[in-house]
Order: sequence, then structure tokens, then C-alpha cells
Amino acid sequence: MLKIANESIERAEEIHPGFREMVDRYEALELPPCPGCDSADTARVSSGIVSRSIHLAAASSRFKLVPGIPEGRYWCNACECYFDAEE
Repeated sequence: MLKIANESIERAEEIHPGFREMVDRYEALELPPCPGCDSADTARVSSGIVSRSIHLAAASSRFKLVPGIPEGRYWCNACECYFDAEE
């Protein structure tokens, strides 16, 4: 789910060409539901802090940026916990 207005995404696109495509790609991801609360409002977790990643995390709830090593591959936006999907 987008967290910012399209105008903000377009401003980020000016700074980081290809940003809109990256947001669209994350928004289209089929992510696993949270095993704890069964919410489908989940995100892919990535570590690091880079300008493009900061803008992406601000734009999409499907991307969770953490400053260190993540505790799981996914994040539940509903119950705010990390988890790994069962393969």
C-alpha cells in the first residue's frame, strides 16, 4: 500500500531515475501473510541506509528498512514483528 502521494514519488523519481518502477515492483509483490496474526499487510525486509532505500521505505508499506541485520526476511505491519516464511 502506498504511504505517500504520487507527487512525492515523482519528486523522488527526479532524484533517483527508476524509482517509480521500483515502487511499482514492490507494490506488486505477493508476500506471505504473518504467521502470528495472519495479516496480509506484510513487507520485505532490507538492511542498510541508502537514499533510494530511504525514499522507497517512505513510499511503500511493502518495504521495511532496518539499520542493522534483520531478524527475519519479512515484517508484519499489523503486529510489528519479524518473521520468515515457510518454504
